[in-house]
Amino acid sequence: METQTIAGNKSSLKLGKWMSFALLMLSFHLGQAQKETSRNWLIAEFNKGVDFNQIGEWRKEQQLQTFQKIDALPEQVKSAFLKRAEQANTYVWPSLPASLYLDYKHTGTRTNYEQLQSERRRKLSNLVIGELIERKGRFIPQLVNGLWLVLEESTWVAPAHIVVQKEGADLPNPEEGYIDLNAGRTAVTVAMIYHLLAPELGAYSKVINKRILSELDKRIFQPYMKYNHFWWMGFKGNAVNNWNAWVNTNCMHTALLAMQSPDSLNRFTEKIMRSTDNFLNQYPLDGGCDEGPGYWGEAGGKLIRLLTLLNSATKGQLNWEDKPLIHEMGNYIYKMHIADDYMVNFADATARSTPDFESIYQFGTLFNDSVLKQFAAFQFKQEHQELPSGDVTDFVQSVAIYADLLKIPAIAAYPKVSLLPQLQVLTMRSETGSSKGMFVAIKGGNNAESHNHNDIGNFIIYMDGKPAIIDVGVGTYTSKTFSKQRYELWNLQSQWHNCPVINGIPQSDGKKYAAKDFTYSHERDQESLHLDLAAAYPENAEVKQWKRKLDFYPAKESLTLTESYQLKKFQQASVLNFMTAVPVQQSPGELTFGRTGLALKYDPSKFEVKIVEKLLDDQRLKNSWGEKVYRVELRLKSKSLKDQVVLKFYKK
Repeated sequence: METQTIAGNKSSLKLGKWMSFALLMLSFHLGQAQKETSRNWLIAEFNKGVDFNQIGEWRKEQQLQTFQKIDALPEQVKSAFLKRAEQANTYVWPSLPASLYLDYKHTGTRTNYEQLQSERRRKLSNLVIGELIERKGRFIPQLVNGLWLVLEESTWVAPAHIVVQKEGADLPNPEEGYIDLNAGRTAVTVAMIYHLLAPELGAYSKVINKRILSELDKRIFQPYMKYNHFWWMGFKGNAVNNWNAWVNTNCMHTALLAMQSPDSLNRFTEKIMRSTDNFLNQYPLDGGCDEGPGYWGEAGGKLIRLLTLLNSATKGQLNWEDKPLIHEMGNYIYKMHIADDYMVNFADATARSTPDFESIYQFGTLFNDSVLKQFAAFQFKQEHQELPSGDVTDFVQSVAIYADLLKIPAIAAYPKVSLLPQLQVLTMRSETGSSKGMFVAIKGGNNAESHNHNDIGNFIIYMDGKPAIIDVGVGTYTSKTFSKQRYELWNLQSQWHNCPVINGIPQSDGKKYAAKDFTYSHERDQESLHLDLAAAYPENAEVKQWKRKLDFYPAKESLTLTESYQLKKFQQASVLNFMTAVPVQQSPGELTFGRTGLALKYDPSKFEVKIVEKLLDDQRLKNSWGEKVYRVELRLKSKSLKDQVVLKFYKK
């Protein structure tokens, strides 16, 4: 028998006053990954003598290659993009008034402003892509209308992110420069337009290109070089997450396309490297993303774009191929794939999503990994082999690999067992290389992970690629999502995950509330994982030990769940909870989960069964599960302080 035990992480971080405030207001950034300051791989590579004196030549090469790739697209693909551009050509650009920006301050609603802002950028990208395809100037006037509106916006920072200014949630203070996710995304869109269409823009207006460069300098280049206190930079010794990779990648891409001085570009890149090292230094060696697969595309997925861009712009002077951690960051995403567009959705993730095929392909290219390349082609097929249309930068990056993806077999990996020991996530399936049969995923970790849900010991079960026991996932973001009231949201609480309520008490949030003794073992016909959940609960749960053991029998398509517990005292009956999105049929000692093929056998002498129906009023959750979900409650009848109960999930 092979056994692997993973100890808990005991590291701690001290935050300055400003950083404490920022992380309080954006609590999902409190993920505490193990920090290994000795890596610093990016700056080490950069310090070998990289410079950008030939950046002008690289830009010309990129322009030529982009136009060649666009010209080579099938006519039906180009026709579809032109139709979108024609629709955008008559679009009436919406206003973004101050009152809409202030919605977040007064009502906690962030979507009203963000949706209109995003719509502006989508329509602008539609016009740009149409012009790149046709190159007749037909879309330039409307394109400049949209571009000018973007350049005229008082800020590119989202209302939910401006909270870090001294005034907090309000209109943006013009005396404080800040760069957030939205600012980074907007900047690279503007830079890409300048990079590919500067002559056409200049022919239409002598001022527009000057304005582009001025705004990029004011909103991105100057504040990036001036400030070190932006929490996502990581220069204060704090934890960082996808913001670091995402913002740094977009800022670097913007600079590569539009920064005018090679010396300035060298200095800018050096700081980008130091900041991004803070992201890599904290990443677990197993490559696991504690934010879940829903944010992988903005974490590891953006890191690989950064590395790919730098490799290209420096003509291969930078080397990452000898860094297995970076390879594992790419492998993580196929390990979290269940079937079709279903993903393991721990943390702030939705059950149904399609990981970014461009990112997966670039990981496969960097490490010459055919499994990743084929998985990229699989995800591309999930997207009906359509190129992104709402973001011109994503379009340009994807069109560069379009022809290659069409030639690669679209094959998902479907590994039988994937263990991420530092992240404390295990996935298992009954058939290697297939989505058929039973799939199980379980997590340990702690309750201060980035985008955390209180879900230590949570597990999910899929049957033949369809959900049976589920993680409800994340709802639509509001001001409450990233505040002190985060865990008032029902779908973030442990009792709405597949976790016990012990002595009437659910899990608590915080780094100290963590799994202990996360141990995986393998025998010939059995995969096993056990962990102790007791430390995930507060003192008033009066629990000394709660060992959860899952024994998976692939050949039998069955999972045995054993709960061995010891209480300090009895307060009220403990409950085992199981979430599902299908109606549950009851018979003595057995529950059947709709038509999924999954059944649960239990001892009726030990449990009282109750099924709670939860109507969903959040569209994001409805998109995954429909109108309702169900919580199966197995309430322990025994008042014993020490006991063991066994449940069996099996294919019926």
